Amino acid sequence: MIETKEGLRFIDNIYTLNRIITALDKEPKGYNTEFELYSNEVHTLRFIAEKEGITQTELSRKMFRTKAATSIMLSKLEKKGFIIRKTDEEDARVTRLYLTEVGKRVERGHVAFDSEKVETWMWDIDYDPKELESANKVMEAFAEYIEKNIL
Repeated sequence: MIETKEGLRFIDNIYTLNRIITALDKEPKGYNTEFELYSNEVHTLRFIAEKEGITQTELSRKMFRTKAATSIMLSKLEKKGFIIRKTDEEDARVTRLYLTEVGKRVERGHVAFDSEKVETWMWDIDYDPKELESANKVMEAFAEYIEKNIL
């Protein structure tokens, strides 16, 4: 059984990481491309890349956003030429999302950017790979529990 003290420490660490990530997200980055994008934008592209043809509703759920917030984000990405929206062939009420060639290039740049950063950070931290694997298992289990039982 997990001790309450360690559980609270775990939650505190999540909040600390959330504040750090929020601070990092305030400025747009090039993500190895000529475009300046905010983290929220490139992660939206990532979710679309992971499931080409995802619906706006599915994307909203996956990103824990309202449908209105998702619609605004998608309009920005569409205007920038990164995505296209297509009406579902079987159900005209459904809109499916796809990356354009430019959007795919941005997503590849984003993956490369993140990979470079993570490699540097992991090298600087001097971690044991087994510890990282254990930490990831705990984070995944925690996220799954919250998603299923609380959200």
